Amino acid sequence: MTIEHSSGTIISIPFDHHKIDVIFRHLVTHKEHLENKPIVIRLHGIIGNLLDETEYFLPAFLARQGYSSITMNTLLANLGLFYGFGIFDDVIPQIDAVFDFVRGMGFQKLVLAGHGLGGCMAIRYGALRSDPVKYPDIIGIIAIATPYSLPDTISRRWERFASEPEYAEVYRRARRLFHPEPKEEPAEDRTIVVKRAHGSTQLPEHTEVYTLKTWWALAGPEAEGAKAYKHIGAIRVPLLLVQGLHDEIIEPRETKDLEGLAQDAGNPDVSAAYLAAGHTFQGQHAELGKIIIQWLNDRFE
Repeated sequence: MTIEHSSGTIISIPFDHHKIDVIFRHLVTHKEHLENKPIVIRLHGIIGNLLDETEYFLPAFLARQGYSSITMNTLLANLGLFYGFGIFDDVIPQIDAVFDFVRGMGFQKLVLAGHGLGGCMAIRYGALRSDPVKYPDIIGIIAIATPYSLPDTISRRWERFASEPEYAEVYRRARRLFHPEPKEEPAEDRTIVVKRAHGSTQLPEHTEVYTLKTWWALAGPEAEGAKAYKHIGAIRVPLLLVQGLHDEIIEPRETKDLEGLAQDAGNPDVSAAYLAAGHTFQGQHAELGKIIIQWLNDRFE
């Protein structure tokens, strides 16, 4: 595959019968850089990269400091949750494919970073790929504004804004799909629209869309992959957690609890940083970038 030698290159990586779209920033070619400086592979939040404003700040900040990055879309991005193919754990092979791609480019140090839902995915992946013998080039995990448990976070938020339908009602519908009661007719997978899921109005920006299958794997009580607290203890590489003190979705104590779990499990390099920012870090992107750059420089320069 030929790649344009410029900043902000869009690349389509073949995967299964589909493709993975990524944005590559700061292409480098000299061998010393590829061998010694890590590339940051970035995972999006729940709305995907098309609407993730951190995509416009953090990769450029990393590039100015000499760090390459790839921001990837996954099955969960944008329309994946809407049409039934965005299943949480099915993203793991996609991340593998992108990691293999950057290995093929020559990079020998890989750091995985995620924001919100992406932070849950990063922790899940880091736990599954924690074997330093099999994966010696995976050298760090960065989880930004990451919930202790995504299902619990979504449940609390829906209750806070009086969602329509309620969390318990969506669970009842989804349970009929996966675990129908005796003599209960199984449900079919279908799209559900949840109003007042993100705010107090019925406007589109406060609405979430899933299918019963994608909701069950991401937000339901049985969505084990999305419960970061169950997986963070398996991570053995350096771990950075970043949280906004004014986050309207994730409480700062969730990050503190995740930090404690990772330390108690024996990870010798766990860091946590807190900024006076909300969930999207609007107005604090430079400060977020500085924290990440300092963490990278301290460990991998």
